[in-house]
Amino acid sequence: MKHKKSFDDFENLEKFERMRGSHKIKTKNKEPLFLNENLWKKISDKKNFAARVVEVHKRYAFVSSEKTLGRIKTNDVWLATVAKKFLIEERKERNFVAVGDRVLCSPDSKRPTTSGNEDDLPRCVIQAIAPRSNEIARMDPLLESRRHIIASNIDTLFVVASLWFPRVRWGLIDRYIALAELEKIPVAIILNKADLFSKDHCSDSFIQKAEERIANYKTIGYPVYLTSAHQNDFLTSKEYKQITKQMKGKISLFTGHSGVGKSTLVNAFDPQIIQVVEPDENIFYKGRHTTSYTSFIKLGTGGFIIDTPGIRSFRLPKVSPQELAYAFKEFRPLISSCKYRQCCHNEEPECGIKDALDAGNLYKDRYLSYLSILLGTSGRKGRLRDQEDIDVDIDTDIESS
Repeated sequence: MKHKKSFDDFENLEKFERMRGSHKIKTKNKEPLFLNENLWKKISDKKNFAARVVEVHKRYAFVSSEKTLGRIKTNDVWLATVAKKFLIEERKERNFVAVGDRVLCSPDSKRPTTSGNEDDLPRCVIQAIAPRSNEIARMDPLLESRRHIIASNIDTLFVVASLWFPRVRWGLIDRYIALAELEKIPVAIILNKADLFSKDHCSDSFIQKAEERIANYKTIGYPVYLTSAHQNDFLTSKEYKQITKQMKGKISLFTGHSGVGKSTLVNAFDPQIIQVVEPDENIFYKGRHTTSYTSFIKLGTGGFIIDTPGIRSFRLPKVSPQELAYAFKEFRPLISSCKYRQCCHNEEPECGIKDALDAGNLYKDRYLSYLSILLGTSGRKGRLRDQEDIDVDIDTDIESS
């Protein structure tokens, strides 16, 4: 008679669990997490409600009710978790939900494990997410096979940088612009700490290069605002009025390098939640980030703002050379002049973009930013990566940064 295997036949518990696990029936959840809002009624009841994700943490998120599209009650905050049936699914994103997502929630009386002062908030479970109109995402620094969705459903992207302390990273600005173009999101550039943009702090060559860059962005069609958000007269400046007008009634995303003054800028627009600003005076020169989480905030001046933590690395999701070239707005009229349809605008002959560059009709540093993303190169260290690996580590940016 054949002996039936038992736990004693195995050297350790690990082997036993492996054998037992091999006989388990693995089921796949058939219900999609992303679901058009007109189909929400199929999984809805009287208690369910629409909401907007206003902050995301590792194990949970905060949502605010939004029964009518665009009318987000940011003072009605719920502690939300994603329905367990979705947690077994393999995903390509680092986070199930992103700030800005519109979600369908069901109240939950259970008390999930949390830390901090969240115990006073009502609980809910996210049952569905509406398809995103757009998203700002980067490759996950911890796992290359996943994307990190920073925010979604944005009306305007404001790329914030400081001209000095920390020094402006032009390459990072170009990467955000390229991503916004691919997602069809209008872009504006805010160059903060403009009061340091003088010969007392900057070299003549730096000032000249910055002025050229600013003029080029404006020529392409991107608004550029020079601000000094920490100064008392900022609220009466024309830049403040222009930015306020552009944000009114819209969802705006503020993003950029660490320590450039994003939270100080946000606080200037009368936010419902005041962003913490580093009390150390040296932060003005160190460029250290103080915002910990991406936050969705209602503004007293009108509209909403998404404030993000400062980042130190930003890897664009992989795109083809043709898509990347299209993301540089000034390249578009020149692409049809290329001899080859699949031209990468790098080493190919009879390239319309390179011809325009040689003729002085294209700004060289923008072209270098394009090559930096395309090839994953660093002018500072001279590294060359696989063409499909679009490395955009800002600490190894091209020399123009």
